[in-house]
Amino acid sequence: MSVWLAIGLVVIGLVVVALAILAADIARGDVGGGRHTMARARRLLIIATDEETGEEADRWVREQRSEKADLQCFVLVESEGQDLFMAVQDVVERERPDALILVHHEEERHGHEAPTFDRIREQFTIPIDTIYAPARSEA
Repeated sequence: MSVWLAIGLVVIGLVVVALAILAADIARGDVGGGRHTMARARRLLIIATDEETGEEADRWVREQRSEKADLQCFVLVESEGQDLFMAVQDVVERERPDALILVHHEEERHGHEAPTFDRIREQFTIPIDTIYAPARSEA
């Protein structure tokens, strides 16, 4: 058997193994993020920027824990800006959450996100989702 044939067979074998691993990851939902990744997350960092979004974060955590008792949630309430970004970076490094949840005001749903949230989306490679705090009715 020639050396080139042996190298070719090894390369083909490695490609087959890599494709099998990729197919298994796709079947489990490990590739592509999205709802499957968020559904499997067990450690979440919920990021709020004021009292209203902090209250919504707490409400959302209670609701999620009623469905998933083993869920660990870290709620971070910090004013918009560099301090928020640094606090998120610190918690991500220390607690290693599976995903981030950003809490916005309902009126921000179709508008531009806060610059810090844009920076968080760019910086971190873990899955990020968004929830919205309902607008308060002023009676």
